[in-house]
Amino acid sequence: MRELLRNTKSILMLNYKGEEDVKDSNGEYTGEVIIKYYPAKAIRVSVSGARGTSQSEVFGSDIQYDKTLCLSMSDFQKYGIDENTVFFIDKKLEYKDGTPLYNYRVERIADVLNDVVIAVKKVRNNVN
Repeated sequence: MRELLRNTKSILMLNYKGEEDVKDSNGEYTGEVIIKYYPAKAIRVSVSGARGTSQSEVFGSDIQYDKTLCLSMSDFQKYGIDENTVFFIDKKLEYKDGTPLYNYRVERIADVLNDVVIAVKKVRNNVN
């Protein structure tokens, strides 16, 4: 029922691509890395208004999260979401110096019958 089109909203997600070593102006490695993501993809999911007690049983009581995303198992597999995926929820796609300024990251993923529930945590001032 949560995946009915009227209960979903469009959000943007970026899947983790890998890390890239940073070089200075002389071509020498600095020891720093830049996290790279695939291009943003628009998806439709059911987004909770805020953290609630009905979902806390799914993840246990020791996890801190701000919202949950619910989607079907087939959509979950199609989108390739994992623990390194980041989201733009209620925010426009924004980059600073090539780094995405996302506002949510995956905290935990749980299978619930035919659905997948993803706990996401709000990120403030994300700098990779």
